[in-house]
Amino acid sequence: MTGVTLKVDDAAVIAGLARVADAGLDPNDVLQNIGEYLRDAVQDRFDAEAGPGGVKWAPLNPLYAATKKGRGILRESGDLHENIVWQIIGGALHVGTNRLHARVHQFGATIKPKSAAALVFQLGTRVIHAASVTVPARPFLGIDDEDRREILDIVADHLAMVFEGAAGGP
Repeated sequence: MTGVTLKVDDAAVIAGLARVADAGLDPNDVLQNIGEYLRDAVQDRFDAEAGPGGVKWAPLNPLYAATKKGRGILRESGDLHENIVWQIIGGALHVGTNRLHARVHQFGATIKPKSAAALVFQLGTRVIHAASVTVPARPFLGIDDEDRREILDIVADHLAMVFEGAAGGP
């Protein structure tokens, strides 16, 4: 994934995964469930137009919003929303996207002309000349407290299956 990568190290999650391995389970099974959960959680953020922790994204420029195709913020084509993926590499879970424009939206950016005196673009019926344009950060990747609780629940569910099996449970 070359678009955006964030690294999260959480001692409780790492300890839980170690317990999973110690119990004889394949940690990749747990990581797969976590990956599916996180992909869905990130996609839900697009629907809520909010980042981790429920922080609402900056509104669109009104001139842009008036002529925008597609529904909602960061949803013009649906490309970014639909390309949130997860993969397990070397025992580590990676959740993100390979869309290059993702970095601009995740972290924000100031766009300046490379060789012209100004950027020139159209918003509605107006032609805009600007020395720079600032795209506000609209983070969609990340793990908030709710995600952390859900991840720990996923780990606990896998561990419970081991103990239920050992006790002759269902």
